Amino acid sequence: MRRVLIAMLLLMPVTFLISPAFTAMEKEMSIQVDRAQLRSTPAYYGSVVTTVNYADRLKIIDSKGAWVKAATASNNATGWIHISALTSTKLAPKSGGKNAPTSVSAGELSAAEKGFTEQIEQAYRQKNKAIDFTWVDKMEQIEISPRQSAAFLKEGRIEPAAGGEQ
Repeated sequence: MRRVLIAMLLLMPVTFLISPAFTAMEKEMSIQVDRAQLRSTPAYYGSVVTTVNYADRLKIIDSKGAWVKAATASNNATGWIHISALTSTKLAPKSGGKNAPTSVSAGELSAAEKGFTEQIEQAYRQKNKAIDFTWVDKMEQIEISPRQSAAFLKEGRIEPAAGGEQ
């Protein structure tokens, strides 16, 4: 009896560690932004494997920091996506194939994560009319591909944190 009790006590921590892994692997989540990319590595500079759209369901395979490895149901593509683009709520696209009005773009989500929204920007511009925002507006139009980001990091001998974590 004593041996059984000791064995159970030793196995309990292992059970608690394994259970979440199996639960996470069986979980499905929805895309909560207009469009997002599954990437080859858990980082924004990773090459794009496929694009997913609002309300698409992904099967969660693994996680690493703020990144989730997932597979699509539509074409069975597998890649990494940032957790901020996902929700556990099952979403449904609006009829006619258009996104539901509650969806937000990836840019809006990124700005909101930083605490900067369109409304905040407009209020700031109103309070600071003497500031010329021309160059800020031009910089917002610049798009840098994952390939360019990777080349920049390599040239600068910058080693990103494991899993793209910051």
